Amino acid sequence: MRLSRILIVVGWLTLLLGCGAMVRDADSLNSANAKGGMVKQKDVVYIQRKGVDKKRTSLDIYHHEDTNQLRPIIVYIHGGGWGIGDKSNAMRFKPGWAIRNGWILVSINYRLSPDVMHPEHARDAAAAVAWVFEHAEEFGGDAKQIAVMGHSAGAHLAAIVACDETLLGEYGMTTDQVAAVVLLDGAGYNLPDRMGSLPARGGATRMFKAAFGDDPELWIAASPTLQALPGDQLAPLFAIHADGRKIAQSQTVGLVKAWAATGARAEIHHAPNKTHSTLNRRFGIRTDKETMRVEVFLESVFD
Repeated sequence: MRLSRILIVVGWLTLLLGCGAMVRDADSLNSANAKGGMVKQKDVVYIQRKGVDKKRTSLDIYHHEDTNQLRPIIVYIHGGGWGIGDKSNAMRFKPGWAIRNGWILVSINYRLSPDVMHPEHARDAAAAVAWVFEHAEEFGGDAKQIAVMGHSAGAHLAAIVACDETLLGEYGMTTDQVAAVVLLDGAGYNLPDRMGSLPARGGATRMFKAAFGDDPELWIAASPTLQALPGDQLAPLFAIHADGRKIAQSQTVGLVKAWAATGARAEIHHAPNKTHSTLNRRFGIRTDKETMRVEVFLESVFD
């Protein structure tokens, strides 16, 4: 098991399909606290699963001191090739970004491969969204305005949770209760296509196999591009792909087309000066172009 996890991590690092730099900057968070009236609730357990470390099914909430006014919520799902990562990764700028826009940020953990494979990561993400929906008012959140956002593998999870009705349905929600979807440089939206393009061996192959196995039927079920169907009631989508990542570009284009075919709003944005990593690490900086584009999108969706 240990060797398997190491091999997956190596593959992720090699192909930059993970969560990017794992930034933990307490000084930046403290500064945001002081300037923006931020409160952080850490390691809140959103579901208890037998035999699973509670931290793995926990979330962090960054909200305003004043909880009387109900505010939109962004549920953020970290990347890491479905096999590594944590809800604290790349949180240097994101909490302050949410607060200064009058929003709330919730960053979630979920179970990782190779301990689990699809749909378990997505089931955890759906359970977290449902917990946020149920408890929103306790931290000043508006349950009617919940956006899901993710980077890399987290982008895949955000998309599949927002379009596969069985995932949220397990926890008493429907996909039309998601207000918006924001995706940062995912490259696994169409799994049959992605798995078919992988080499016979290598880090990426091990990573995808650990998360999605060998069953083509499971690949279809795990693919947002194939699960977003005409007639579905889906949230507005804004999907970004970084520069120089042809696979992310093609996978994002395919997803946006499928999403739009349902009748939902779907937009794509190319980040010409960003890598897979810097798109995530710099997100939330006030002058960052991609951050500003997402702000405009979310402002058009939130009341």
